[in-house]
Amino acid sequence: MGILPIDQLFLLFPILASFSLSIPLAELLGVGARESKYMAISAIVIALVILLISPPQPGISSGSISGFLVNMDSIAYPISIAILIGALIGVITIPLEATDSIHIYLAMILMGVLASIMLSMARDPVAAIASWTLLSITTFATIALARDRESLEASVRYAIVGGLASQLLVLGIALSSPYMVLGSAFGDMIPNASLAIGFIAIAFISIAIGFKLGAVPSHSWVPDVYGVASPYVVAVISGSLKLGALALAIWVLKLLGSTALNVFPVLAFMSFASMVIGSITPLTQTNAQRILAYSSIAHMGFLFIGLTVISLSQNSQDVFRLAMLGVAFHAIAYSLGKSGVFAALNYMKRIRGTLDLDGIRGVARADPKLSFSLTLHILNLIGVPPLPGFWGKLFLFLAAAQNIGGLYIGSIPWLAVVGIAASVISVYYYLNILRPSIMLVDSRSEVSGRSLEGKGDPDLWASYVAAILTILLGIFIYLFSQFIY
Repeated sequence: MGILPIDQLFLLFPILASFSLSIPLAELLGVGARESKYMAISAIVIALVILLISPPQPGISSGSISGFLVNMDSIAYPISIAILIGALIGVITIPLEATDSIHIYLAMILMGVLASIMLSMARDPVAAIASWTLLSITTFATIALARDRESLEASVRYAIVGGLASQLLVLGIALSSPYMVLGSAFGDMIPNASLAIGFIAIAFISIAIGFKLGAVPSHSWVPDVYGVASPYVVAVISGSLKLGALALAIWVLKLLGSTALNVFPVLAFMSFASMVIGSITPLTQTNAQRILAYSSIAHMGFLFIGLTVISLSQNSQDVFRLAMLGVAFHAIAYSLGKSGVFAALNYMKRIRGTLDLDGIRGVARADPKLSFSLTLHILNLIGVPPLPGFWGKLFLFLAAAQNIGGLYIGSIPWLAVVGIAASVISVYYYLNILRPSIMLVDSRSEVSGRSLEGKGDPDLWASYVAAILTILLGIFIYLFSQFIY
């Protein structure tokens, strides 16, 4: 049982919303950027503590407000923790001199975190659309507020594709709403609903959610945003804000019941194509940030393995829980890995002015913290035991190897095999980042190692803190398993 018997819903929203609104007001009152950053960190830490001391309990109703938003359950809980961890690392990463709009930037991050958590708790079309809209606005603003040319261009591209995805979400909900009971969270399908319309509606919703997560075929924005925007911005967007859509997708599939079988081909294609494209395209890249941008697509493919299995597991609670464990653990690992590695890239870019592989030669040789952090985050993303990335992939591949129709071609669990192959390929392109930055010697390494001395280096410390958390969660991640059911 949780330490504190509370409704997280009534605490998280006022805390995150009030801090988000108070930071711009604090700027008007003369509060400095450093103090505002501490305010944002405090808000996220308080929200994270509230979740950790009041986990959901099996057999106890999570409660709801008019059927629109549910209190923390076994789906929203681990995803919300991943959102808050990624946001915490992302906020710590931000150098105070990075943008002249630091107060608004921090406010947008907190509002985006709130929107993402709301999306993970949404159990009704109205709540889903409202949360999605708020998340989209804050995400576009967060990218643009970096104010550099690359981030402004990335924000425009993201907004254009995001508008299309939002239309697909609304259209999918509009097509399916006549066959649902409003307020029942996509779930109580009225008998004899048109399977054709239902399939189209679910396909539209899946593609829209795939856009938010960065999965094929809605992945075109990922290299244009993650690959060119400021790394400290990508640390927040990639490692935190987008994850709320994952919980929404799981809940939709769970409550659709046997109807979810119709969306299996769509999810299986998205998983397969994301892993293939996200594993092959990084091999041709010569920029560390673009390598990690494309690898995000592959990681979404891994997460879609879990969604694919969930769509087939309506008659097996054990298989559903196995897939849920994989999705939850991999989401936490992804949040730590991406936010931590982009924090390290931000530090490297400030030193060298570039993230081209030739330009980062030897950048980490003279800095033990950077070498340790960068190596650990890369190993976590690869899935080396006992780090969280290993446990996430292990449960995902085990779920994909269950004896369920659709997961096998002959006697081969094809989705699990593709996932394992993608993980093996990832070793090569991740080493393309580690090899020049740590193993190769460059004449600039000593000079660069001294160039930022005494400036605090929040991005370096953020990456280091994320690395420590990664080790601890890898060892104790089983503690979360009792809250996933």
